[in-house]
Amino acid sequence: MKIEQPKNCTVICGDSRKILSDYAGMVDLIVTSPPYADARRNHYDSIHPDKFVKWFLTFHEPFYNTLKPTGSLVLNIKDKVVDGVRHRYVWQTIEALSAHGWFAIDDYLWHKPNPMPGYWPTRLSDGWEYCFHLSKSARPYFNSDAVRKPIGDWVESRLTKLGKNDLTRQNSGNASGFGRDISKWIGKETVLPSNVISLALVGKNRGHPAVFPVDLPLFFIKLLCPPDGLVVDPFAGSGSTGLAAISQNRRCVLIDNNETYCQIAERRLIEEAVIPKLNGRHSATQATGLEQPKLLDASISKSLPKDKPVRYSIPKRKT
Repeated sequence: MKIEQPKNCTVICGDSRKILSDYAGMVDLIVTSPPYADARRNHYDSIHPDKFVKWFLTFHEPFYNTLKPTGSLVLNIKDKVVDGVRHRYVWQTIEALSAHGWFAIDDYLWHKPNPMPGYWPTRLSDGWEYCFHLSKSARPYFNSDAVRKPIGDWVESRLTKLGKNDLTRQNSGNASGFGRDISKWIGKETVLPSNVISLALVGKNRGHPAVFPVDLPLFFIKLLCPPDGLVVDPFAGSGSTGLAAISQNRRCVLIDNNETYCQIAERRLIEEAVIPKLNGRHSATQATGLEQPKLLDASISKSLPKDKPVRYSIPKRKT
């Protein structure tokens, strides 16, 4: 069977606020996990929560100008506890972006079934993180069919014997005003997922302190980026977004201001990425440990050629 060739993926070491000026109006999707407040030293200066909103707004214009009119921005980010209290810099950031013209389309939750264990006197372990979907318009590109999932075994028993109230739209028994026609599920094999995405934490940090599973950016790439579209991760870290983009034949640009992370991303793209076949999808990683790809279902894969389908560049520093 013919194997499609991988699309171009570029890894660039530098400040995305400057680099993105070369991609004005060209990007379909920005999907990223920015540095959490006070979490990564020597990475965009490890911003204090009180200063995070002002700092992140310095990326607003580069991000906005880079996207196409139908483009989207997905931010995976979580709150920080300061002196035992949740600091709300995350919500303040989203509100500030909305005030600058972004449309807040939806709030997704990344549910982590295997959160880090521990003990805290006034709270429990963090089992989820935000994924905010923002866009330049109220109707961005959105392909919900690309993320459909199997309907489940419940249909066999539920639809075997339909009562008279199942054949037309009926209000619920508690008179809530909501109703449904169960018979419309006959013959359906898939349903749309919810906005809660359950994915286990990555078992190894791969040289980066906050690696998210490849299937997280993959979900949004399938949902929000058209075929042959361009995906950008301006805080690329170890390159998980690039692995997801390549697996779906999307072009991608990965940017990070940490040279070590860029080198890790380049290595992962060469060693772990696989080319999707013509009619199917392949796992974006050769996963081990706790990272279990769930959104990809093909069984045949082909490693990327060793002659680097990645262009790695470090802008020359001015003397």
